[in-house]
Amino acid sequence: MDNTDIALRAEGICFAYRDKEWVLRDISLSIPRGKATMIMGPSGSGKTTLMKVLAGILDPQRGRVEVLNHEIGKRTRRSLYSLIGYIPQQLGLVRNLTSLENVLMGALGRCGHGRVMLGLFPHHEIEQAQAALDLMGISDKSSEKVFRLSGGQRQRVAIARTLLQRPRVVLADEFVSDLDLDLASEILRLMRQVAEREQMTFIANMHEPQLVREFADQVLLLDHGELVRGLPRHGLQGQPSAEVFQ
Repeated sequence: MDNTDIALRAEGICFAYRDKEWVLRDISLSIPRGKATMIMGPSGSGKTTLMKVLAGILDPQRGRVEVLNHEIGKRTRRSLYSLIGYIPQQLGLVRNLTSLENVLMGALGRCGHGRVMLGLFPHHEIEQAQAALDLMGISDKSSEKVFRLSGGQRQRVAIARTLLQRPRVVLADEFVSDLDLDLASEILRLMRQVAEREQMTFIANMHEPQLVREFADQVLLLDHGELVRGLPRHGLQGQPSAEVFQ
């Protein structure tokens, strides 16, 4: 692929939490711009660690990651806001804040922490946060505390927060793993629609082949910290989860 077609590139990534106990081993990959890429792998294969490295949350001991031709190891955390959005498995929402307040956290990179601590978000940011909740179909929950929301509604708040961040690449770590298949499919369908509308690249860790077949443009398989092969979504046809890695 030409550089203009690549949203994210990793070259020779190695990562260990303890000295030379490698969780990731020489990972190299290219993620096409504007597509949905799913990363699959058995438990303990390093999927979450890989996502955190790709998002710039963890620094690899070896290798480099580029997002839209910007090497993320040379960027400040705040400057990454406009490039990378990250949705953790537990969503990272503040339970005692309202849906709207949680969504506004996506504007931190633009507003500065001092103003935010005083609740002084610009009016246009509040309007855009409301619009993001409306796009997610939960504008009626803007004043509701997050701990009162259902699992699916919390997922939508997390996506709306990421939208307000305005990233070009969104990484999601097993963010629908706690939902039943029907609701997970609904959330992923909504995420795909939003990504296409906003021209974002979507990368997610997944463990359910049915969802991967339905939503992925590209599939990457990780096992024991190594990228074992890549395949298009039709490569998973008819394979239950337990058989994908045999």
